Amino acid sequence: MKILGQIITVQPLALIVSLPCQLFAHVPITQISSQLTTLLESMEEDVDGESYDEDEDDDEFKTRPPSLSELFHPGQYIRAIVTAVHPPGTINATGIAKARDEASKASRRVELSLVPGCVNVDVHKADLRPGFVRCYS
Repeated sequence: MKILGQIITVQPLALIVSLPCQLFAHVPITQISSQLTTLLESMEEDVDGESYDEDEDDDEFKTRPPSLSELFHPGQYIRAIVTAVHPPGTINATGIAKARDEASKASRRVELSLVPGCVNVDVHKADLRPGFVRCYS
């Protein structure tokens, strides 16, 4: 299901999103884009392989993934797709640390994805016009 939401909190590893009907959802950092996920995975491999060299310091800075606070801000509207809905009372299956407030706890029940390939799967080139915003039915 596609949905329009508003970011209420930007955390280091997730976005907390306000949805219609007073619901909250979260977007894990791995569900932002495939390029960001690939960059995070390559950094993990570099840390595991201990292939860091002091001369590569500039290269590391260039390939450092942006933080979510650099990409998003509270109040920003996003288009997303629902990837999972967990029943109330389930254990935290996302691997994110304990919630600090009620909005974070409630957001663990609905998981969203912002990956453009998933969100825009049924948008065709002929459908696009200048100033066009797709309405979800």
